[in-house]
Amino acid sequence: MLTPYEPVLSLRSSGGILLAVPKSRLKSKGDHAFAIRALLLWNDLPEEIRLADSVSSFKSLLKIHFYRLAFI
Repeated sequence: MLTPYEPVLSLRSSGGILLAVPKSRLKSKGDHAFAIRALLLWNDLPEEIRLADSVSSFKSLLKIHFYRLAFI
């Protein structure tokens, strides 16, 4: 289940579309579970990508982001 992150205090991150990451019971294997890693990766994306208007623009922005990480 995807739960939006709602900070207790008013923070700069409260305007972005962030997801709450549940605590894992096992540090060695629990943090590598898909349910945890997917949420962490989503939260690490730039806000421009998370706020994409459509799936095609999301894919395009994500491809550019990965290209920059790999080659620049």
